[in-house]
Amino acid sequence: MKVTVEMRPIAQIIQAHGMGRNGTVQRFVTNTINRRITRYMPYRTGTLATKLKFIKSPTKIEVVAPYAKYTYYGKAMVGSPPKSVTDQPLNYTKTSHPLAGPFWDRRMMQAEGKAIARETEKYIRRMK
Repeated sequence: MKVTVEMRPIAQIIQAHGMGRNGTVQRFVTNTINRRITRYMPYRTGTLATKLKFIKSPTKIEVVAPYAKYTYYGKAMVGSPPKSVTDQPLNYTKTSHPLAGPFWDRRMMQAEGKAIARETEKYIRRMK
């Protein structure tokens, strides 16, 4: 007995189901992360976490602020441009965002990665 299976290439199947780099599933994941990550970002005036954070592409979220890098790494910078990083940790205001701190993407994924995976799975199941 001989069985032959013919199918489209895997890359084509992935694209057809919205799971490619620019697909609907990737956009869903990026939007979900963009929404959830805000609570982990510093929030003094709200500008960094809201107005200066945007989805640049289906796979990239960008924060465009001159101070975004040092707030991400959590180290104070001193001097006039170019500023130099110090070993002094930043003291994040936790009033509006109690979860705020350095490496906000990693901390968010550690705390909420499984929930994001479950949400994504539900989204994929609804697509059928």
